[in-house]
Amino acid sequence: MQELDAKPQFDLTARGPVSTPKETGTCAEWILYFDKQYANAKVYNAFSVEELYMRAWGQLNQFADDWELTIRGIYDIQVVLYLTQLCDALADAKSGMYDFFYNAGYFFSKITKHSQGQLTTVLRNIDMEHAQERYQEHLKELAAYVAAQVSKESGESRGKWFEISKQLWSGLLYEKELVTDELIRLRKLAGDRGRSQAERETAVMALAHFDMLSGEDENAWDRVLTGTDVIEPGDWFGYLRTFIKEGQRDRLLKWLRWLGPAIRKEVTYETAEYFDLWEEAAAGTGIDEEYRRAMVEQLPGSYRHYARFLLGKEEYRAWADLMLWLSISPFDIDANHLKIVEKADVRALLPLYHYAIDEILQVKNRESYKQGVKLLKKLAAAYKKLNQTPRFEAYLLQLIKQYSRYRAFQEELRKGKLLL
Repeated sequence: MQELDAKPQFDLTARGPVSTPKETGTCAEWILYFDKQYANAKVYNAFSVEELYMRAWGQLNQFADDWELTIRGIYDIQVVLYLTQLCDALADAKSGMYDFFYNAGYFFSKITKHSQGQLTTVLRNIDMEHAQERYQEHLKELAAYVAAQVSKESGESRGKWFEISKQLWSGLLYEKELVTDELIRLRKLAGDRGRSQAERETAVMALAHFDMLSGEDENAWDRVLTGTDVIEPGDWFGYLRTFIKEGQRDRLLKWLRWLGPAIRKEVTYETAEYFDLWEEAAAGTGIDEEYRRAMVEQLPGSYRHYARFLLGKEEYRAWADLMLWLSISPFDIDANHLKIVEKADVRALLPLYHYAIDEILQVKNRESYKQGVKLLKKLAAAYKKLNQTPRFEAYLLQLIKQYSRYRAFQEELRKGKLLL
């Protein structure tokens, strides 16, 4: 089996003997030890990568058990980052092996979940002010390490390393001198025509992240519009969810409006999340009509949210018209929604049932006739509730005559006790 050829992240001209991690050590010195232990690890399948990851985490983490809390937190972060990088390198080394990747998604998702959980826990508990005052050199090393990994990743897409970078820069690394240096680096990278488009766009998105942290949303918009080819709504939903948590409703609305054109381009899974955020923004406010316009403009992608909105407003005829306009079968409508409309205004369901029955019977097979009879029974109940059973019977008689030559339909009517 091929061995992993992983190089240390920092270039040290004179390494000397590699000792176990010390509280007084630098990130570079810690990594030298990590590399000595794991850089040439052999793996044969995705399961063995996860096994290596968990074993390495337990072995490396214990060195800092009795360290001062802040440097221990920094060390734990470096362990997480190193092991994430190690697993990426192991996967790359096996990229041509089908057997390796057959179950890779499951095991690497477990690794990612564990890494993210550990990183989040450390960042939640670490004394950031103390870390920035006393351990700035360590933080510089962390920043350089993450930047190197993001650079590797940006050749194809922004992924987990970009998210890790944003997470670190949103708190622990957000110190004046560090931020100044990082902005200089990113601006240079964003303007470097010798770099790939993907690398430049990643730098632009990172700069926009700093705009967001400073509350300079318009600057972020300008950067993205001029520095990237496509606005990906999903890149921004994390920020919008933070606005909800922090009660920044006005800012949330600004971003929802700005993202509207990008959402309208095509219906994707992002459309549903976008309107989930809109629903949060509109709750308990006086912007219902703006919310309504946003949903109408983005039909059919917004139909589930718009349907729920109309029911909440008790606009049952408009709800039924929406179902008809979108040709949504009663069989595909939430049963609870049908019950609400049936109880409040059963008349609104009549056109919906009539249209669906006509469409289903046109298929002209046994299954369609069974479905048609089910809807006929619902229609009969609706007319009965309106004290208009004779109208239903007239309609049913017309259907019986129209499909008199179709024995299967007649049989299903008989089974349903609807044959007059």
